[in-house]
Amino acid sequence: MSLPDHEYFEGAFPPRSDLEMQAWRDQAAHWIARAERTRAMTAPATRALLGSLDLQRGDRVVDVAAGCGDPALTIAAMVGATGAVTATDGVPEMVAALAEAARSAGLSNVSARLSSAEALDVAAASHDAACCRFGIMFFADPLAALRGMRRAVRPAGRLAVMAWGEPAANPYFTLAMQALDAAGAPPLQSPPGAKTVFEFAEPGRLAALARSAGWQSVAEQSVRFTMDLVDTAPEAALDRLAELSGKVGKRLEDLDRAVRERARARLAAGVRPFVRGADLAFPAQALMVAGRA
Repeated sequence: MSLPDHEYFEGAFPPRSDLEMQAWRDQAAHWIARAERTRAMTAPATRALLGSLDLQRGDRVVDVAAGCGDPALTIAAMVGATGAVTATDGVPEMVAALAEAARSAGLSNVSARLSSAEALDVAAASHDAACCRFGIMFFADPLAALRGMRRAVRPAGRLAVMAWGEPAANPYFTLAMQALDAAGAPPLQSPPGAKTVFEFAEPGRLAALARSAGWQSVAEQSVRFTMDLVDTAPEAALDRLAELSGKVGKRLEDLDRAVRERARARLAAGVRPFVRGADLAFPAQALMVAGRA
C-alpha cells in the first residue's frame, strides 16, 4: 500500500542526527501556535483515550510525546492536586511551552520533562498509568518506547496508546496531497525512512508491538470521530490545510498559479461531502491500544 508522504500532527522522537533534531525544533513554533486548534480537532479521540485509562483522583500518569500539553493538562485536572502528571517530549521548545501552559492554567501537579520516548527519564514503577496520543508513529524505536512506558508504571499499571488508522478512513490527511498530485504539483523529497501518520494504520500491528514490549491484556479498539475545520468553505480548504500542514504549505510554495488553482478546485470537489453548515467535518479513524503491566 502506498502511503501519503505527509503528516499534520507530530510527536517527538529522539534525534538520529543534529539535522533531524533541528528539523523538529524548526517545526515547534508552528505546532505551538496551532495547539488550541489541534486540541479542538482531536478532542473526541482524546476523550476516548482518557476514558480507556479510567483515571482516578490521585493517579500518577506519564504522558509521552506530550507536545505542548495536550492531553497532559487535561489529565492533570482529572487526577487533581493529589495526583501528578509527568509530561515528556524530546523537543526543548515544546517542553518549555508545556511548562508555561501548565503555569498559566494554575496546574502545579505537572512536571514537564525533556526526554526521548525510547530512553524515558522516569523512575521505575513510579506511575499508575502511561499514555501516548498520536506520537508513537514517529518514534525511532517504538518498541523501546513501549518497554520504557511499561517500566514506568507499577504492577498492573495501565496503558493507552493511540495512532492514526487507515488512509482511506482519514481523508483529512490524504485529500490535499491527492489534489496536489492530480494537479501536477512537484512531489516533496523525503529522506530515507521518513515516517508518516500511518505507521500503525494496519490493524493489529500496534497491539502486537505492545505485547512484545511486555504489556498484558492488550486490546485494540477502532475509534471513529470527526475532525472539524470550522468556518471553512470547500474553496478555502487547500489554504486552510496549508496553514495546518507544513508539508502541504511547502508544496504550495512557488507553485505555478494554474497548478495551484487546479489543486484548489480538485480539493474543493473532494471535500464537498464533508460540508456541515459553515464547517468541514472530516471523518476520522484512530486505533487505540490498551493494556496492563
